[in-house]
Amino acid sequence: MAFINLIENLFNRGLSDLLLLHTHKGRTYLGKLLYEKGRMIVKDRGYLSSIKSDDLVPCWENGILGMVCDEKNRNWESLTFYGLEKCEIKPDLSKTRHLALAAAENQYGDNLIDFEGSFYRGFQLMLDNHFLPVLLIQEMRAKSGTTGLAVCDLRAAPMDLAIINKVNDVVRTSVENHLILTVDDDLQVDQKQFNKLFGDYLKQE
Repeated sequence: MAFINLIENLFNRGLSDLLLLHTHKGRTYLGKLLYEKGRMIVKDRGYLSSIKSDDLVPCWENGILGMVCDEKNRNWESLTFYGLEKCEIKPDLSKTRHLALAAAENQYGDNLIDFEGSFYRGFQLMLDNHFLPVLLIQEMRAKSGTTGLAVCDLRAAPMDLAIINKVNDVVRTSVENHLILTVDDDLQVDQKQFNKLFGDYLKQE
């Protein structure tokens, strides 16, 4: 029951924006969480219809990138992403894999392996370093004591490049929709202020 409550809380805080990977009775699901007929389900989008569930085992075995959780009193309003160094449970990574995570960083100097921040920024960091983050229905615990869901790299599993590109586009679009600020969303000025700021750039009739 506690795990169900965890998922519902994360869902209500924005988890439904991201793709979730799940396997059940040999079938593979990759889609977004949603409510349907009063039940929370993973709505499969058919991206991995040609992939056997056994082929996805590497995502769980050595593809874990970190976790998503709901931390309180942070400078960001969204859910939090923690890199592996911030998590209590670490997967058994190969030396090459560990070095790749340690080397992944963004233009602001954030490192993936010990990242702590908005999960949208964390996902962008992963995408920019050629990881393909998707959620797993697998509980993880942060060193802070907070529990959340594991995030894995879908590229850890062997699959056709066309599938990877398609899923990558979907994930990147979901993330960028929240990171790109628009005039309508973030700039609220009245007409007088607008004319003062931008009047010189407007073509006069």
